Amino acid sequence: MLPYTEGPGSAGSRLSEQTLQHSYGIGMSLCDALLRDLSALIGEECWGAVCGEGTGSVLGLDIGVRTLKRRPMNNPHLTELVRLYDGTYSFLIWCSWRIDSISKVVAGSHMSNVNGGPMVEGSQSICGQRIMEVTCSAPAFDLRLDFENRHSLVIHCSAIG
Repeated sequence: MLPYTEGPGSAGSRLSEQTLQHSYGIGMSLCDALLRDLSALIGEECWGAVCGEGTGSVLGLDIGVRTLKRRPMNNPHLTELVRLYDGTYSFLIWCSWRIDSISKVVAGSHMSNVNGGPMVEGSQSICGQRIMEVTCSAPAFDLRLDFENRHSLVIHCSAIG
């Protein structure tokens, strides 16, 4: 696991880049871009989580500064924030994912996606929460976002190679 709790160029980031390049043969430009982009999430608020019926196991997240949409969405299943705004960062997660608390699995792509069900309700546990740490695991680049409420979103990369 490679934690990114400091900005690019820190001693920790340089060590992680060297470890990835040496151990897995990944070019420095990819590592530089990955570290830069992931570290930008730290301190940002996740204010939108969208999943449920009609989307399968896909999870959408809106993170960071809100910008008014040109055309608001009319979907009554979305929160007002998601209908009216875009985030600085948006995630559309098609692979396996899970939200964990310290003691249990709160939500996951494997759960029922009925509106009001465990996937939809559990995904809301990270809304209004700031990202405190971002961790990426080589060689597949699985991603973990740790939130201030001690919940973690774990994303398992399924597109390898």
